[in-house]
Amino acid sequence: MTYLARSQATVSGQPQTYKEHICNVVADGLNRLRDALRYAPAFSADDVTHLFFLAAEYHDLGKLDDANQAVLSGAKKSTHLPIPHADAGVAHLLTINAILPALLVYAHHKGLPDYSDIDLRGMRSERVKDFVDARLAEYLRRHASALSPKCTTNIDSPPDPPPLKTADVRVVFSCLTNADHGDAARASGEKIRPAPPPSLRPDERLKALEQYVASLPKLDENINPKEVERNTLRALFFESCRSKPENDAPLSFCDAPVGTGKTTAVMARLLGIAQRQGLRRIFVILPFTNIISQSVKTYRKALVLPGEDPTAVVAEIHHRADFQDVASRKLTALWDAPVVVTTAVAFFETLASATPSTVRRLQNLPGSAIFLDEAHAMLPAKLLPLAWIWLKRFSSAWSCHWILASGSLCHFWTMSEFDSAPPPVPNIILPAARSPLSVFEATRVNYQYKPEPLAVVDFVTWLATLDGPIIAVLNTVHTAAAAAKAALAIFGEGNVFHLSTALMPHDRDASLKAIQDRLKDSPNPHWCLIATACVEAGVDLSFKTGVRECASLLSLLQLAGRVNRNGEYSADDDDEGSQSAVWSVCLDPHDDAVVSNPAFEKSASILREYLARNAVISPGLCTEAFRREIRESAVFSSELQNKEKNYAFSFVESKFNVIDDQSEIAVVDPVLIDKIRRFKDVSWHDIQMGSVRVRRKILEKMAIQESTRYPGVYLWTAEYSPFLGYMEGVLKLEAMNSAGFAMV
Repeated sequence: MTYLARSQATVSGQPQTYKEHICNVVADGLNRLRDALRYAPAFSADDVTHLFFLAAEYHDLGKLDDANQAVLSGAKKSTHLPIPHADAGVAHLLTINAILPALLVYAHHKGLPDYSDIDLRGMRSERVKDFVDARLAEYLRRHASALSPKCTTNIDSPPDPPPLKTADVRVVFSCLTNADHGDAARASGEKIRPAPPPSLRPDERLKALEQYVASLPKLDENINPKEVERNTLRALFFESCRSKPENDAPLSFCDAPVGTGKTTAVMARLLGIAQRQGLRRIFVILPFTNIISQSVKTYRKALVLPGEDPTAVVAEIHHRADFQDVASRKLTALWDAPVVVTTAVAFFETLASATPSTVRRLQNLPGSAIFLDEAHAMLPAKLLPLAWIWLKRFSSAWSCHWILASGSLCHFWTMSEFDSAPPPVPNIILPAARSPLSVFEATRVNYQYKPEPLAVVDFVTWLATLDGPIIAVLNTVHTAAAAAKAALAIFGEGNVFHLSTALMPHDRDASLKAIQDRLKDSPNPHWCLIATACVEAGVDLSFKTGVRECASLLSLLQLAGRVNRNGEYSADDDDEGSQSAVWSVCLDPHDDAVVSNPAFEKSASILREYLARNAVISPGLCTEAFRREIRESAVFSSELQNKEKNYAFSFVESKFNVIDDQSEIAVVDPVLIDKIRRFKDVSWHDIQMGSVRVRRKILEKMAIQESTRYPGVYLWTAEYSPFLGYMEGVLKLEAMNSAGFAMV
């Protein structure tokens, strides 16, 4: 008899057989795991692969039940299998004391649980436990008759479990879920990837990068004499990163100031490490609200070799998009390109994940060099201690190399709250380059404080009294959009720009280009950019004046990096002075246009205290401020670390929220919405570039519907504009409600 694994039509037009699915999952999963284990010398590869093989072989054993086969064959109509199909595999694996494989089988649809809960409740389904136990021998007989020898482990008992920590279990689990989801998509005829991704080829890409940097035009030294110094420092920094160090430390840092070319210089170091260590992938992790397209554009120009597809070489992942529903799985963005540029939200929430659709990409991380750009801003302080544990584990167990970079980097790893015996973390900048780089940074800006709370209308009116061009960064998407809309009446049409994650990537790119052109060419300084933190880091902009809603000391220093960036606004008669001010302001929380960000409550309070006593704002103050934030969240951080140590996968996933906004993917591009509705081919890249993340409560308020074709994807039908993004519709609805025109 031919047993089935899937009733959905395959490419051949027939249901998928049990044999085909199990063999595919075993083969693909083992290939993925072995690729990862090449970078895990501390583990016995045979022991880990045997454990994985057991999970892959038996993960769908329960599908062999007669009742499930009736549904899979179409003899009985049902949207769900009547017998939970993971239970039989768990039952068999527990009888041979294969605890970890049983856990992986239990979790391959449910997600990884808290292990202590499993000890109490068991991994078995109480509803069908006796039923399955009575039929287990028959399932195993059918299983053995259906499979070829290459798909079976042929071992009576598993080896002793290797010393896997929680992060390691996630890597092994990701190999299973990726193989399972990938085979399901292939069997259903979905086009997952047009071709295998290219390899890293670090030596060739390093040469290409060097040629690209050499071809860059120098900044005009005749217009601004300071550019003589700046150009020299950039070249010095690049060479410092390009030179071979005494050893490739698995953890290192870079504290070069803004404007010194970290994008290309640190990439040169990463490629050098990859070349020497035989690594397979490079990650560039940017702050969670950052605009990543600028870095991606540079890397695609600098790293792509002749004949290659730039989008296949450098993956651009703006936000976490992963879907558990079978129909939507192909839209999940995987980390399979040689160079992956993504956000801290997508990256670290994957490291914390227990959900199969999310964690499936994690098997691509071992054997990577990772650039944590603006590392101080990548996570809330309360999450950083656990993230540090992951950094150390992936460096020691999976051959990852990390570079933490920021011009205002706090050496948090030296604090006792993080590590009682921190590993050595050297600076990648050579001593000869370190001093001149720091001297240039000394006199770019001065800091000022406006403590009285301002309503949004009063805020933009005051903004117009400052020297332009002006950059103002506010704490939420809502407040920034409301302020940008109000500023039009003060500054005039064409003199207000807006940037936030309310805009889809294409519109953010267009706005950024327009801002850069205006900074370069316009003689009229009376204009402003109102944005969220997405412009605080990694964006090459330089304004005369900066304004920051109080958030944290680190955020204030980051904004300063977008002000007088190249020294172009220095005083006319005194090069030692500066005409550029960076203001800290408070907005009125009682104003309807202001939406507060609770994530900044503690850090903003600390910053206001420093400002009120006229403390000198400098990177040196960061360590004190950061230590205070860490100590105020010590109870939460300690609990999170203890739960991680005790295999509490579900708890860690639920609490490790980089942004606690409960958001969903919403497609806003009307052309893409039409393609989805008409069942035309749509890729994960299409979803990334044509969508935004919107908070659930906004989706509910705006009555935005979920796609029936791709569950988990919402189709934005309210107003959207390239200026305010999806906030165009939100603000319009709020204005109607305020005017008494709300629909009832």
